[in-house]
Amino acid sequence: MKIWDLEKEFHGLLSFIKRCREQNRRDIKNKVEAIRQEVINGGEEAIKGLCKRYDRWDNDYDLKIDIKEIERAAKGVSRSDLSVLKGMIKNVSLYHKNQGFKKRVYKRKGLVVEERAVPVERALVYVPGGKAAYPSSMIMGVVPAQIAGVKEIYITTPTPGGVLHPYVAATAMLLDTKDIYRIGGAQAVYAFSFGIGTIPKVDMIVGPGNAYVDEAKRDVYGTVGIDMLAGPSELIVLCTDGFSPYIVAKDLFSQAEHDEMATVGLLSNSKKHIEEVIKSMDRLMATNERKDIIENAIKANSFFVYFKDTDKAVDLVNTIAPEHMELIGHEAFGEKILYPGIIYLGPMTPVAMGDYYIGTNHVLPTGGAGRFTGGLSVDSFRRRRVQGKIDKDFIERYGDKAVRLAKIEGLFAHGESIKARKGVMI
Repeated sequence: MKIWDLEKEFHGLLSFIKRCREQNRRDIKNKVEAIRQEVINGGEEAIKGLCKRYDRWDNDYDLKIDIKEIERAAKGVSRSDLSVLKGMIKNVSLYHKNQGFKKRVYKRKGLVVEERAVPVERALVYVPGGKAAYPSSMIMGVVPAQIAGVKEIYITTPTPGGVLHPYVAATAMLLDTKDIYRIGGAQAVYAFSFGIGTIPKVDMIVGPGNAYVDEAKRDVYGTVGIDMLAGPSELIVLCTDGFSPYIVAKDLFSQAEHDEMATVGLLSNSKKHIEEVIKSMDRLMATNERKDIIENAIKANSFFVYFKDTDKAVDLVNTIAPEHMELIGHEAFGEKILYPGIIYLGPMTPVAMGDYYIGTNHVLPTGGAGRFTGGLSVDSFRRRRVQGKIDKDFIERYGDKAVRLAKIEGLFAHGESIKARKGVMI
């Protein structure tokens, strides 16, 4: 594998990473547009057809899953595993419960403006599936929505063979969410964005997905709200001290196993360390249960970077703004790292613990979006409601200035609306 020299190849490396992020997007966009038309033109029957095609349904299942089917599936989870799921729900709830915009009242003489948060009414939590089941993503989506006060929370998830995964069912029961649909992929995003047949139209769609889900979310933004583009997983490990090549290799595998389009990278100030990590990856690959996915992701999208100047390495991380980042070594440099979706500090803080049990949200921005947005939170399900009131004295004091601004901008009716109130007795 190529080892990039950061000081000599900074811009070439950025170009490579950009290509990784944009790979196949044009092809994916065309396929997603075709799915959109199929859903719009064919309605629920078209959605079922897409589920049969992509999720290999062998039956004509209902799109909404009956509560009895959810309960039956949930029985496949042991008490000990239910305890593990409950523990995650508790940790995520504790972390998120004090999040959220607080009411604010702004007052001046003759003016009162009130701001408060109001939740969206209907939210869809997309729970990935297919190659793996993700009850953790359900928890990450549903818990902050519930804390935010969302009235109607729907869940949709791919069901290979039409069968609901027991752990997804059990998690839904623990969260007391029973509106579950067996729809995955771009077709799920379009179904809930437009309200197709008996499928409700929602106000907000959240949750991670593959590149097809990501592209569909990009397309429907404006028709509905979305949390972010949370597409194929990304991880950068920055080592300023030598750290176990064996553990670093396993950390890189932990994100590469999500998807063939996942991107992982290692930055180290030791070429020998990088070489040892690559050797560890080669040794570990053969015995990994998800070998094919990891191998394809590493081959297409991984990068290994040697640096001398730590500030230059920090600059690279800030420019890339990866979904996840592990900083192992001089943690003081963490203060300079601003834009990853989340930063995990120290040798004992792997991404996988954040995915499951720290309590922080693992629905995070990818593709560089961390430079302008953060991860899923309680505020993702709320909007700011603002109301203002001014009195006659305020109009008399500032009305002429506002009229002048209206004139500067050439908006005659604005000025007339203000002038009409001057001298009016209320």
